[in-house]
Amino acid sequence: MTRTSMSLQFFNRKSILKIVFFFLFLQFQSLFAEKITDRDFGFSLDIPEGFEIADYTQDGMSYFFSHPNIPVTLVMKLTEEPEAKSAAEVLNKNLNKLSAKGETDSFKWNGTNCGISSFTMTLDDNYFGWSVAAPVKIKNYYVVLLCYAPESQKGCEQFIISTVNSLCIDSEYLNTPGIITSYAFPSEGRKAISLSIGGKQIKTSLDKVDEEASKFVIDLEYAVLNLYANHKMWKEAWQRYYRMIYRDNAGRLQQPAADIYKNLYLELKKSAGQDAEIKYAQSLLTWVQNFSYERAKSKNESDFTSLPGAISGKGSDCDSRSMLVSAILNYMGIDSAILISREYSHAMAVTDIPAPGQTFTMENGREYLMGETTAHVTWGMIAQEHADRTKWIVVSFDE
Repeated sequence: MTRTSMSLQFFNRKSILKIVFFFLFLQFQSLFAEKITDRDFGFSLDIPEGFEIADYTQDGMSYFFSHPNIPVTLVMKLTEEPEAKSAAEVLNKNLNKLSAKGETDSFKWNGTNCGISSFTMTLDDNYFGWSVAAPVKIKNYYVVLLCYAPESQKGCEQFIISTVNSLCIDSEYLNTPGIITSYAFPSEGRKAISLSIGGKQIKTSLDKVDEEASKFVIDLEYAVLNLYANHKMWKEAWQRYYRMIYRDNAGRLQQPAADIYKNLYLELKKSAGQDAEIKYAQSLLTWVQNFSYERAKSKNESDFTSLPGAISGKGSDCDSRSMLVSAILNYMGIDSAILISREYSHAMAVTDIPAPGQTFTMENGREYLMGETTAHVTWGMIAQEHADRTKWIVVSFDE
């Protein structure tokens, strides 16, 4: 998986950014698609594939992205607002400069006050879009995103929402529901569920809105993925599709992951010692192997079952199960990912646990143990017809 990160330098920002982005503009103007990371201001964007840098301001604080295949524009702006009382006020100020119309709302996202608006405006054409504003880690600074398309292109709205929803303002909350999803699906309170894993009944809970919200994200990202079916960056689009689902779905499993760890792993640690990790991982693998099998009935919808839905008893397929195992292992600090294959129409989990069996060599050079989630086998056992490593694509969730 080859990706390019942009590290925007705060020191001497005006001159350095001009050089960095001019270079990127020349090198990637026909193939810009990668994660934008600003280590100084502490935010990132995992935008859809193919965006190009169309322009930027001389002070290095505003960037304009266009897409060669989809009529969507993204504006990313950093602004210092020491007098502002809220992010919503900052957003409103920026929308007013464009004479944009639309109500601006204020809400909390991961404990941070943010602003959000759906808007319309007239420039050279009539446009509609979504915009957000959120404080970044440098005091009095905000990141503002505006993403829009011509009014005649209403079919672009899911692409717009996916783009803005990829914002992360604090790496601590990377794998939590996105800004627009969190606004659209506020918490509705907890509901109790019971899980049977490794011979134990584990009581835990989900938010009442988790299943509906996670399904919304899956449908949203599937619509975006379908735009890349015949695109040269189909592989990168597929990886992003799973990253976006993981970010939202895994974020909703924090309580179940904690309860599974507390009830299962801590006891294994006492009884199995140094084998606790692989025994824990095997309990999870066996658990999902026993899930009821289900795939989408229509090609117009994703096969992916939401992780809250899967642990609540909904039928699932290999990719949902692989991501679920990876999410629970990642929760306790065991680096895990998934493998997907277009040729095999299959997915597997992989984990950084040293144990005998079939492994996959990751980009970091480490051998990760492969886990089959649809057959009743142990970690490291895979079907011979799935053995060609060149036909697997890695989707990592730790970036």
